Amino acid sequence: MRELTTDDLGLLLSLFAVLLLAFAANFHFSRQAVHRHRKAAIWFVVICFLGELSTVIALVLTWVAVWSPAAWDRIDNMLVFVPGSIAMVCAVLLTIESVYARSVHIVNAERQDARGSAVGVVPPPDDDPDGDDPDCDDPD
Repeated sequence: MRELTTDDLGLLLSLFAVLLLAFAANFHFSRQAVHRHRKAAIWFVVICFLGELSTVIALVLTWVAVWSPAAWDRIDNMLVFVPGSIAMVCAVLLTIESVYARSVHIVNAERQDARGSAVGVVPPPDDDPDGDDPDCDDPD
């Protein structure tokens, strides 16, 4: 494995900082959704926690390496590479899960719309034909 330069360490710091922000995003799940999809919610939380913890470890070691060249001589590159790689894998898994969840939501919404139109359910008419006032109840 090649030795990392100060520029490489600066890029790693930026990457780990962005990953940490992504993992630290505060996701809220409704109780009903958690009860319906308990395993998926637990999986999501575990992957977020593992990714955040790995990112913090890699970020701290990289920060120490940038500001203390003597410490960097004692820190093996693998100590930054392994947690950084785990964090990247977690980020990819969460992205795949997010895309899958959105796709399923869109497909289910289209199926419900198709069922509603097949049964004869018509959406309510637009009360504001001009489109200038979203709270307008009267077309006049």
